[in-house]
Amino acid sequence: MTLMRTGTPAATAGIRSAGFRAAGLVMVLGLAACGGFRSAAPSGPAPLQPAPTTPVQTLDLPPPAESLPPPAETPVDQAAAAAEMQQTQQAAIEVKKTDLSGAWTVTSGGETCKLFTTLTTWSGGYRALTRGCSSAELQAIGAWDLSGKEVTLKDASGSPVARLYATAPLRYAGQLEVSKRGVQFFR
Repeated sequence: MTLMRTGTPAATAGIRSAGFRAAGLVMVLGLAACGGFRSAAPSGPAPLQPAPTTPVQTLDLPPPAESLPPPAETPVDQAAAAAEMQQTQQAAIEVKKTDLSGAWTVTSGGETCKLFTTLTTWSGGYRALTRGCSSAELQAIGAWDLSGKEVTLKDASGSPVARLYATAPLRYAGQLEVSKRGVQFFR
C-alpha cells in the first residue's frame, strides 16, 4: 500500500474511488439479499388432472368399396392416328432440354395423372416417373429424351413408350407407341 499525503489531488482521487467501490458493493449486497429470500415453491397454476377415458371398442370394418376400373381402352383408328401425328410433327415448335424439367399433368384416353422429369441421366436419356396413372403404358414411363423437336418418353429399359412434340409453350402432344392413343402433357 502506498501512503499519500492528504490534501493532494492524488489522495483525494483515491479516497473517492474507494468510496464509490464501497457504495457499489453495498448496493449489490442489498439487491442480492432482497432476491435471495424467495420461496422455492412454483408460483404457476397447479397441474391438470388427466381426463377420464372410456374403453376403446373394436368393430369389424365393412368390406372395401370396389375401386373404379381403369378408363376403357377404345380402339384407335391407325390411319387417323398416323395423320394426326404427322400434323403434330409439322406444327411442332423448338424446345430445349431445360424446358422439359419439372412436374407435368399427363392425359391420355380419359385418364389424368402426373409426370415428373429431371435432368439426371438415365438409360436412354433422362430420369422420369409418373404418379397416379392407371394404364400400364403410362405407369411404365421411367425416362425421357429430346431429339430435335421430338420428346420421347421411355420405359426403364430405354424402349419408347410415347413420342410427343411441343404444340405450344408448356404443352406437348403425341401418341403412345403400343396403343396409338393420343397423349399430351402440360403445365
